[in-house]
Amino acid sequence: MGEGIKTNCIGCIACSILTVAVVIISVAAIIDGYHEVVEGHVGVYFRFGALQEGITEPGVHMRQAFVTRTRHVLIRPEEERIQNLEAITKDGIEITFQGIGVLSRTRKDKVVVLIKKFGMDFKKVLIHDRIREDLRLFCANKTIDQVYNEEFLEIVAAVKHDVEDQIFRLGDGGVEILNLVIPKPDIPQDIAQNYKQVKVQWTEQLVAKQQKITEEIKKDTELLKAVADARREKEVLEIKIQERIIETEGQRNVSEINNQIVRDKENNLADIAKYAKDKEAAGNTALYSPEYIKLQVAQSLTNNTKFFFSGQDSVLGGLLSKILANKK
Repeated sequence: MGEGIKTNCIGCIACSILTVAVVIISVAAIIDGYHEVVEGHVGVYFRFGALQEGITEPGVHMRQAFVTRTRHVLIRPEEERIQNLEAITKDGIEITFQGIGVLSRTRKDKVVVLIKKFGMDFKKVLIHDRIREDLRLFCANKTIDQVYNEEFLEIVAAVKHDVEDQIFRLGDGGVEILNLVIPKPDIPQDIAQNYKQVKVQWTEQLVAKQQKITEEIKKDTELLKAVADARREKEVLEIKIQERIIETEGQRNVSEINNQIVRDKENNLADIAKYAKDKEAAGNTALYSPEYIKLQVAQSLTNNTKFFFSGQDSVLGGLLSKILANKK
């Protein structure tokens, strides 16, 4: 009987242990299966090491416990730095690019494809390594002066274009390059010193050119001022001449008016004198009529006691003949 009780106790203990184990395993499964995806990321799942096709959006999710692992993939824009990128130019000068900045974004619908092809670090393969490769190729085909000076502003566009082509070809356009910043490379000290001297000379030339432009502007300003002064003096002189002309014309008009007054006065006097003479002539015409003249001649003859006639051919005889003939 004692052995039966002992067996029952052992069975109860085993059941209790099993129950506890089941509870512990269940809690562990819940804890292991519970996870959350933070904002700006998507969740991808590996079951027994194999990547699953689906992705999860930000939020709380459950996964198959113990056999599934979750990885978060950033899908919002991300800025990364590429340090110490060494390159050699066409003329054999070793240069180093420090702090290349690249702003990129992963397309959500291409996450699983990119991880399958390139792994979780797909951005390193598609962006970082491609930038290093293309930048080195660019420098290898250019001289140090072209890279550092003449064509420096063209580097970003050329490298970005080539990298985007390779991303489209290799990764089906799953990653977008939003911005690329490539600073000027570090160059050997002696070459940098030469560029510095060239820059100083260029600055001096620029200053001299600016001074020349300033002097030309000053001269142009003085010329404009002189022209303006001359134009102003000309206008003042024209005004004075116009005033003199107006004054002279005024004096001439006054003189003409005075002369006209004198002429009118003289004409009036002449008209008066003419009128008087005309009146006198008319009076004389009326006074010295033929009858009056005959009468006066007769009176004159009567006043003389002696007459000497030399016939009708004499002056007096002819005159008397005319008078007497008119009388008849």
